[in-house]
Amino acid sequence: MDISKNISNSFVIFIIVIVCLIFTVNINLVDITIMEARNFVTAREMLLENNWLMPTFNGEPRYQKPPLPTWISAISTLIAGTKTLYFLRIPGFLCLALIGITTYYFSLELLKNKIYSIVNSFIAITSFYTIAIIIEAPWDIFSHSFMYLAIYFIYKNLNNQKYYFKEILLIILFIACSFLSKGPVSVYALLIPFLISYFISYPISIGKKLARILPIIIAGILIGSSWYIMLLFQDSENLISTTRKETLNWANYNIRPFYYYWSFFIQSGVWAIIGLISLSYPYYKHKIKSYKEYKFTFLWTVIGVILLSLIPEKKPRYLMPVLIPFALNIGFIYRYLISEYNKNKSAKIFLFVHYLLICSIGLSFIIVKLYIFNLSINFIDIILSILSPLILLKLINIKFLTIKKINIISLLIIILSISNSPTLILKTNKDYKSVKNLNSDELEFYTNYLISPEIIWDFGKKITRLNDLELRKITQNRKKFGMLTKDPITTKDTLINKLNYTIELISKHDLNSTSKKSRLITYYHLFTPN
Repeated sequence: MDISKNISNSFVIFIIVIVCLIFTVNINLVDITIMEARNFVTAREMLLENNWLMPTFNGEPRYQKPPLPTWISAISTLIAGTKTLYFLRIPGFLCLALIGITTYYFSLELLKNKIYSIVNSFIAITSFYTIAIIIEAPWDIFSHSFMYLAIYFIYKNLNNQKYYFKEILLIILFIACSFLSKGPVSVYALLIPFLISYFISYPISIGKKLARILPIIIAGILIGSSWYIMLLFQDSENLISTTRKETLNWANYNIRPFYYYWSFFIQSGVWAIIGLISLSYPYYKHKIKSYKEYKFTFLWTVIGVILLSLIPEKKPRYLMPVLIPFALNIGFIYRYLISEYNKNKSAKIFLFVHYLLICSIGLSFIIVKLYIFNLSINFIDIILSILSPLILLKLINIKFLTIKKINIISLLIIILSISNSPTLILKTNKDYKSVKNLNSDELEFYTNYLISPEIIWDFGKKITRLNDLELRKITQNRKKFGMLTKDPITTKDTLINKLNYTIELISKHDLNSTSKKSRLITYYHLFTPN
C-alpha cells in the first residue's frame, strides 16, 4: 500500500511549521547576538521614530542591510512587544519552515514522490547552519528563503511550455523580497548557481528559456532595488559611504584562502557523513535512478561553493545557501543507502556511523546534564534517553524494528535534540548585570564610544554617542546626566575632568552570561554639575 497517496500537502505543510516551532521551545535561553541586536534595535527605532524607509541604529543611518527583515521584526514588536526575544525570533523560524515547505514542493517536482520529498524537507530544516543562521545573522534566512521560493517557481516555469501569469508575478515578488532582505547576496549564492546547474543538466532550448526567464528575474531585481534608488535621492552621501565600506570589506576584511569552504559539508551537522558521501558523484551517478536530478543538485551545490570561494571575504555563515541544494543532494544518497541497507555492506557501514552519531547525540543530553554539568533534566531529555537506545539495539543487529522505523525515530531524535540544545548553555558569569534598570525618563544617557549593539538593546532606547565638542555643548546646559563608558573615567581624562562636573562611577555592567567579551562590559558614570 502506498501511504503517500493518503498524505495531503496541507498536512505536510502543517507538520513542517509545527516542527520549526518546536525548535523554538527553549530559544529564550540563547542570548541575543550582535547581529540580532542590530536588527531589533533598528526595528525598535523604526517604531519610535516612525521612520520605515530610512532606518537608523542608535540614531545613526543604518543602510548596511535592506529593511524588509527589520520591517517584519518591527511588526512582531508591534504585536508582541519587546519584553521577550521569543516573538522577535519567530519570523526567522517561519522562514526556516518556508525553506522546508519549498524543499518539499521542489522535491515533488524533481522526484514525483511525497515520502522522498518529506524526507528532503526534514534534511533541509535540520541542517545545522540553516538553523544557526536564524540567531547569528537574521537577514540571511529571510533573503535565502524568499530566493529559494522564487527559484522553485523559476524551475516550474522553465519546465512548462505555457506561460503562467501567476507564477511570473510570484517569481518577481520573491526575488524582490530577497533583494530587499540582503541585496544581491542570494542572487549570487543561490540563483546564479541554480541557473548554471540547470542548463548544464537540462541543455534543451537554452537560448529560448533564457530569453523567457531573464526579463522576469531582472524585473524582480529592479523592484527589489527600489529602496536603494530611493536612498540615492534622499540620502546619497550616507548610502555611497556605506556601500563603499561594504564593498571594501569583501576584498579586505576576513580574508581566507580559496579552499576555506571545502569542508562545507560539516555545516550540515548531523547529515555531514551522508553529505560527504553524496559528493562522490562519479561513483553514485549510475546507481541513482533519478540520475539527471542527482546531477542537477550536485552541480548546484558545487557551483555555489565555487562562486562563494571566489570572494576574498569568507565566513562560515556565508555557506548557508549552499545547504539548500545540498539537502536535496543528500536526499538522493540517503534513500539509496536505505534501499541497499540489507544488500550492500558499505551502505550498512555508512548508515551505521550515521545512526551511531544520532544515538550518541540523543543520549548525550542526560549524561552531560547529570554527570558533567550537574543540571536537572527535563521531559525532552527523558524522551531522548528512551528513543536513542532503540537505534542502538538495531545497530547491534536486534531485528525488532525495520530500517524505515529507525529512520523515523532518528528524525525524531534530531528534532528533539535541536529543540533541547539551548538547555546545555551554562550561565556561568556571576558578575552579570543588566543595564535595563538604568533607563528612566528622569535622566538622559550618553556614551563616548562605539557601544555594543547588545547593550543598546538591553538598555531599551537610544544612547547618543558624543564626541568631545558635543560633550562640551551638553555640559553647558548644567544638567545631571548619565554616561556609559568603555573604561572607568580617571584623572587622565583631562577633557572630561575640565567640565566643572562631579563625576561619580556608579556601577559596572557586564552582559556576558558565559564567556567574557570586553564589548559587553560598560561603566555607568553619573555627571552632576558643580
